[in-house]
Amino acid sequence: MGMTYIAAIRRGRAFAAAAITAITATVTAAALLASTASAATTPWTVVPSADAGTAADNVLHGVAMLGASDGFAVGGFAPSGSGIQATIQRWNGTAWTLMPTPSPDFFDVLNGVAALSPTDVWAVGGAESTAGAAQTTLIEHYDGTAWTIVPSPNTGVSNRLNAVAARAADDVWAVGQDGVNESQPIIEHWNGTAWSVVTGAALPAGATALLTGVTTTPDGAVWAVGAVQTPVKPEGVSRRAYIERLLGGTWQSLPVPATTAGLNVTLNAVSAASATDVWAVGALGGHPLAEHWDGTSVSIVPTPAISGASVVLKGVTAVAAHDAWFVGDQSLATVSMRSDGTTTTVQPTPTGSSRGDLTAVTSVGTTLFAVGSQTGAAGTASRNLALTDPNG
Repeated sequence: MGMTYIAAIRRGRAFAAAAITAITATVTAAALLASTASAATTPWTVVPSADAGTAADNVLHGVAMLGASDGFAVGGFAPSGSGIQATIQRWNGTAWTLMPTPSPDFFDVLNGVAALSPTDVWAVGGAESTAGAAQTTLIEHYDGTAWTIVPSPNTGVSNRLNAVAARAADDVWAVGQDGVNESQPIIEHWNGTAWSVVTGAALPAGATALLTGVTTTPDGAVWAVGAVQTPVKPEGVSRRAYIERLLGGTWQSLPVPATTAGLNVTLNAVSAASATDVWAVGALGGHPLAEHWDGTSVSIVPTPAISGASVVLKGVTAVAAHDAWFVGDQSLATVSMRSDGTTTTVQPTPTGSSRGDLTAVTSVGTTLFAVGSQTGAAGTASRNLALTDPNG
């Protein structure tokens, strides 16, 4: 995809959040997919979704489901000359449709969503009041009637939230970053009354970092993943995967496996089937990266190379014990994979969704839902893309 809205705000491609500088003629539409995890080949099929504008970039960054016939997807759209506006869609079992969404700023985008019930849904992202203004955290809540903006703290000059996970009405977590090139991770917590900043694990001396994914596990732990960047003499930096966990009231960073020297590493998303079955995905240079926690240590999960493609994994869902699905993009094309921790296989995406990108995936039982975008020809508006299992 070109350096458009997609490249400017999508969290999977860059170490730090970039400011929007231009909207080009490449037009992108929101993409949503669904599937049953039991399907053997080509499990994904297209389902209806809605664009906020036919002559604007539309992207979905996050998805959360309450059931097979109720869920939420969040993102943004960029009408030419009008900044970025937040969008939220709802699934009714047949199609995705737009919901009225607060978006009062020049730049508003939602990157993640978590749903506890039809009357308790959270979405997080970033906002800029005017063009070029410092970015601030953006948190919205749905009470079953309307979405409203909820006050959220900021820790520096440029703040952004990338993901959210909800355990209970008084226990919701959001993660992101403070800063652009010199990023520091942000962790925020909702206690049922207000959002507050929580101190995470200490970084190595001189390091910068960001957090892009968060999840909870039944043992009370909270997991956050992203990347940490440390200086390398004489001039340079080393970027590697970063995982921290809240357990017993303290955030601690976890050792991660060594990777090929000289290749930048980022983890973009995390999902857990249990306290001893946690998955994270991202990229190692231009190669897909998946890591797994078995209750003792984090290890790298074998993933297949795709000839001639640069692959970034951006979403993961743990469907069951030792059964996870990954989604992302492979050089302008959507990609999905399924893994048992030992063997990972590519799961083809359907005709009509191949040119694009998948940014998030979740599951309800064995039914999967994925969201992202598809790219049309330069100067034309592409149609929305959504997928579902034909028997769902």
